[in-house]
Amino acid sequence: MESSPGSRLNFENTEIAFRNKSNSELNKAYWLFKIIGSNFLTQIGPPITNFFLKIGLPIKGMIKATIFKQFCGGETIQECEAAIAQLHKGGVGTILDYSVEGEDEEEVFDFTCAEIIRTIERADGDNRIPITVFKVTGIGRFALLEKLDAKQDLNDTETAEFERVKARCQKICAAAAAKNVPVMIDAEETWIQDTIDALALDMMRLFNKEQVIVYNTYQMYRHDKLADMQADHLIAKESGFLLGVKMVRGAY
Repeated sequence: MESSPGSRLNFENTEIAFRNKSNSELNKAYWLFKIIGSNFLTQIGPPITNFFLKIGLPIKGMIKATIFKQFCGGETIQECEAAIAQLHKGGVGTILDYSVEGEDEEEVFDFTCAEIIRTIERADGDNRIPITVFKVTGIGRFALLEKLDAKQDLNDTETAEFERVKARCQKICAAAAAKNVPVMIDAEETWIQDTIDALALDMMRLFNKEQVIVYNTYQMYRHDKLADMQADHLIAKESGFLLGVKMVRGAY
């Protein structure tokens, strides 16, 4: 049955998209995106910012009030509460994403794993937070994933390291299953994605027996991802688990 014109999703309806924003907030966002849209400024901005932070200039407050505020709800779960409430007021759900990645210390990976589990616990029973998410590079070393994707042999130390990555991944997904809170595994760089995909399937085998708890992310702007998703669907059918799919239609 064809839907009525009034019920069709329209991404160009700015009245709906921005109804919870004040004029001053929209103006600030407009100029921020104008600045971000400058290739020159985006190229020189990060190194200059890092230099200023390194020498101790007090620019953190300015960053937090501009770029950070536009893209992040807060530095802690508690700081995100206002954004959760505001989004819910406009009929938009929240995904709590502890977006730490690219680290290389085991202590950091363990802390990140625990923080991701805290986002799952916060989402438990709150329909304003319908799903959670994590990046594998937040709980494992990028170079290790890169080596696995390149089909290079791991030494004993690296093998043990990857077992810890898998254990963290399983711990997160087990927490999600225990709370009945869905969790998405984010897609990342193409040269580590095969390893992430394999991990995601392993987690689905464990936790998607009766319902979908774990979702993998398929970057559908890639020419090979439709075939990958179809192959994974066949694996899921043959192995007796449910395939959780998040489809991404374009990069940003």
